[in-house]
Amino acid sequence: MNTKATTIDRRRLLLGTGATAAGLGALSALPARGIAVDRFQAAVAELKAAAEALDPNIYNWTVTTNGDKQCGVLIAAFRTTTEYEGDGWYQSPYEWGEVKQIFVRRAPEHDRKGERWFRIGPSATSNHKSVLMTEERFRVNYGPKVLS
Repeated sequence: MNTKATTIDRRRLLLGTGATAAGLGALSALPARGIAVDRFQAAVAELKAAAEALDPNIYNWTVTTNGDKQCGVLIAAFRTTTEYEGDGWYQSPYEWGEVKQIFVRRAPEHDRKGERWFRIGPSATSNHKSVLMTEERFRVNYGPKVLS
């Protein structure tokens, strides 16, 4: 074993410069775009993790770039706004005339592949003007249950 080479390697390690010239050359041979993409993906992953830690209702992320257009990056996430707490009235961002509530009923006859479905409408007794909706769509489109 070459003592001189070992001494130089020890000095580099002690000084925090353990990389050899060959290693530095290989690093500089990487395309700059590849490094930037890796940094971007790591930053987005960190953003997602931090946001989901702050608010566990965040889901369904969209991260897109549009190349040479004016808006370089779009990052968006949907957030669930309610949980199903049984049939009844729930807050609605949409109006049925003057009413800002909707009546939600489970529609188990429409369940498919383990996915629950609901009938959403303006009243408890009418199927007229009601719509069928998956639980996921219900959870992101309507507010909490209104206490009676």
